Amino acid sequence: MANKVLVLLCVLVTTLLSCCDVSVVRGQTFACDVGKSPAVAGYGFCDKSLGVEARVKDLVGRLTLQEKIGNLVNSAGDVSRLGIPRYEWWSEALHGVSNVGLGTRFSNVVPGATSFPMPILTAASFNTSLFEVIGRVVSTEAGAMYNVGLAGLTYWSPNINIFRDPRWGRGLETPGEDPVLTSKYAAGYVKGLQQTDGGDPNKLKVAACCKHYTAYDVDKWKGIQRYTFNAVLTKQDLEDTFQPPFKSCVIDGNVASVMCSYNKVNGKPTCADPDLLKGVVRGEWKLNGLHQPPLAAKPTPNPTQPQAPRQTPTPTQPQALRQTPTPTTQAVTVFTLKLKR
Repeated sequence: MANKVLVLLCVLVTTLLSCCDVSVVRGQTFACDVGKSPAVAGYGFCDKSLGVEARVKDLVGRLTLQEKIGNLVNSAGDVSRLGIPRYEWWSEALHGVSNVGLGTRFSNVVPGATSFPMPILTAASFNTSLFEVIGRVVSTEAGAMYNVGLAGLTYWSPNINIFRDPRWGRGLETPGEDPVLTSKYAAGYVKGLQQTDGGDPNKLKVAACCKHYTAYDVDKWKGIQRYTFNAVLTKQDLEDTFQPPFKSCVIDGNVASVMCSYNKVNGKPTCADPDLLKGVVRGEWKLNGLHQPPLAAKPTPNPTQPQAPRQTPTPTQPQALRQTPTPTTQAVTVFTLKLKR
């Protein structure tokens, strides 16, 4: 349990400390701003000569329980006493940096970003090297926007659901109906987003998120909503059709996070299914990162895994805090991701 909390906090530290050498750009405050807060120079988590794990351990050890929990929500609060600013996790980059998410905005400094063709069109080229190249350009622009305070470093992209039915309105976000092509797209685009120019596996350019795990392809159809949809699948169909893109995303792309889906699969909510999350994603595929619940998903208990920041309210009552045994584990994963940049 302690190791899991350490992982989540590591993710958060990785992103927070990603720009430690720059203090304030156009009003944006970054963590470890020695010029503004000289005291942070003595904090281990601000020492870039240390490894990520050591920096995360130092930071987690300085946080109160409430501060840990406060960094496990979508709009993470600041920790002013440690010089850590607030952070908004939600940014989108399906085919270019978008201002759809709360973590990204355009301004007169950066009025827009490159908009590539929708994923379904890019995938139709069957040019696997192109998938990674586009991801690389997108992450470069994302980093530039972060440096001027206009974007975060966590992107909820790509969407790698299988597009079987053309009546699904979100199909254009995906690479299409073919599990093989979608798998190649997932790995290539994620590598482009995440890999640094030096290829250091311990560094992230930005953190990608493969979504929505799994078997999600219905929205507002004959009274059925994404939140109430139950995908009834055979084991073979699940394994041969819907799982391969996510498997490739985790194993080949080494993605930083996987977003579980709104729907159920064979009667179980995907965000609360220990077989899908713990058994497959973390167990078989060895995800080294976060499980990210989708926006506006109905809360479901998940006793098996630490999850990434949510939009649900932060628990504040003592009873709620006593019933939350894993905030340290969750915080470790979060700060680890943040410190890898």
